Amino acid sequence: MRVPCLLRPLLGWFFGLSILFSALFGNYIITLFLAIPILGKHKLWRNLMDRAISYWMMIPMGLLEFAMGVRVRVSGDEIEFGRPALIVMNHRTRLDWMYMWCALYQINPWLITSNKISLKAQLKKLPGAGFGMAAAQFVFLERNAEVDKKSFDDAIDYFKNIEKPYQILLFPEGTDKSEWTTLKSREFAKKNGLRHLEYVLYPRTTGFLHLINKMREKEYVDYIYDITIAYPYNIVQSEVDLVVKGASPREVHFHIRKVPISQVPINETDASRWLTDRWTIKEQLLHDFYSEEQPINRRFPVERGDGVWRSWKEPRRHFYVKVTALLFG
Repeated sequence: MRVPCLLRPLLGWFFGLSILFSALFGNYIITLFLAIPILGKHKLWRNLMDRAISYWMMIPMGLLEFAMGVRVRVSGDEIEFGRPALIVMNHRTRLDWMYMWCALYQINPWLITSNKISLKAQLKKLPGAGFGMAAAQFVFLERNAEVDKKSFDDAIDYFKNIEKPYQILLFPEGTDKSEWTTLKSREFAKKNGLRHLEYVLYPRTTGFLHLINKMREKEYVDYIYDITIAYPYNIVQSEVDLVVKGASPREVHFHIRKVPISQVPINETDASRWLTDRWTIKEQLLHDFYSEEQPINRRFPVERGDGVWRSWKEPRRHFYVKVTALLFG
C-alpha cells in the first residue's frame, strides 16, 4: 500500500531517524560488546558479526517494504550461497546497493550474511552506519587507483585467510547515472569511437581487472554474477530524496545471469572487452524493458529454468523475520 503524498516527507524522516538510531545502538554498542567475550577467536567473531550486521540490515529492508511500499522482483539465475563470487551491476541510483539487500533476501536470506559491498569511502563517516559497514568488512574506495587496489588486495587476502566465501558487489561504472555522469560517458564513447549508451554508463575496467585477477590468484572466485537493475515506475536518485522528501521507487527489478569464472577471459584486454560487451547486452536489455509503455507490464525476459522471486509473494517465515527485526531492532 502506497502512503499519500502529503505524508511521505514525514515517512522519510521516520525512515532516516530509525536507521540512524538503530545503527547507533546496534553498531556501536552491540558490536563492541559482542567482541569482549570472544577475544582471540577471530573466526567466531567474524561469523557472529556477519549475522549481527545482517540482522540490522533487515531494519531498512523492512522499512522499505512495509513503510515505504517498495516491492522487489528478481528474475534469472540463482546466486549460490557458500560459493565465493564477484557481482557486477549497473549503478542507476545512489541507493541501488540497499535495494540489493532486499533482492538477496528474496533469493536466500543467508545471502545477506555473505554479501560484501565496495562503496565510496565517504560513507564510512556516516554516524553508526559507517562503523557498522566497516565492521561488516565492506570495501571502501577512495577513487585513487593505487589506494583502491590495496584495499581490494587486503579484503581478498582477509576473506581467503578466514575461509569465508563471500559474494562481493562491485559497480564497474564507478558512480550512479546522473545527467553529468551520462555526459561524461558520452564524451568517453565519442573519444574512443564507441556507440552511445542511453541506459547505462560505460564501465571502468581498471578496478574490475585488478579485483578479478586478485580473486583468481587466491582461488577465491567461482562465478561472476552479472546483475541488471531497473525501476519500472519511478526513479528515486538519492538518499536525500528518500529521507527528506519521503520518495521511494514503487518497484525495483533485478535480472541475474551467472557466468562461471572459466568463461571469463584471463587476458586483460580480452577481459576488458568481455565486461564492455556485457554492458552492451545490458543496454539492450534495459532498452527493451523501458520500451514497454505501461510500467505494469515492464519485466525482464524469463527463460526456461530461470527463477522468479517477488517480495509480495515471499515465504511467510521470511515475512515474520523482517517484522521481528523491526519490532526488536
